[in-house]
Amino acid sequence: MLSAENLEAIRAEGGRILQLGRRDPERQVPQYPGWKMRDLVTHVGSTHARTTLICRELPTDRPSAPRPAEGADVLDWYEANLAEMLVTLEQSDPDAGVWGFWSDPNLGKWERRMVIETGLHRWDADQSFGDPVPLGDLVALSALNEFEDMWVPRLGEIPAIEVMATDLGRGWVYGAGAPIASVSGTASDLFLRLMSRPSPVVLPEAWAGVVDALDGPPR
Repeated sequence: MLSAENLEAIRAEGGRILQLGRRDPERQVPQYPGWKMRDLVTHVGSTHARTTLICRELPTDRPSAPRPAEGADVLDWYEANLAEMLVTLEQSDPDAGVWGFWSDPNLGKWERRMVIETGLHRWDADQSFGDPVPLGDLVALSALNEFEDMWVPRLGEIPAIEVMATDLGRGWVYGAGAPIASVSGTASDLFLRLMSRPSPVVLPEAWAGVVDALDGPPR
């Protein structure tokens, strides 16, 4: 059985996305120019649906992310997918091996990914309606723990940096070798910057342009 704390975070963050989507599905999403809230809701719903499929079928190759049927109410579809994924995750074995983005992927890592994915896109949804609430500690900590395995391999040849979460009293080194710089901030601000969101955190020049290309419009 997977973590009750993680599942509750996914439920809360996912519910907030749904709430904002219902408030104004035509609202523009600043993080993804040209996207409206219904597009963001569709993307997150597809990710949730794929996670359900992965939990049930335990694939060893990357499966396609399901999409809503033509003419379907995207918000109702999203709500059903979120509920179904939470039930399926709760019944799953976290140690079961599956396809994934990381080394030694298993369902426990998919649970963590859904905490991060849902929490980060909740921030995107909040941003559409004004000043967004920072990422929660669980979301930000999960994200910073995952970053080395999930994102650093995509950065190519890049010098190591140290990041220090001032609010959590934790630090991480990303990349091989001695760090060329130490960057500090709240855990939320650190991860938001690493994912090319607005943040007061300043990255060294060698990192800034590279991470800005990590999180383009989702496919």
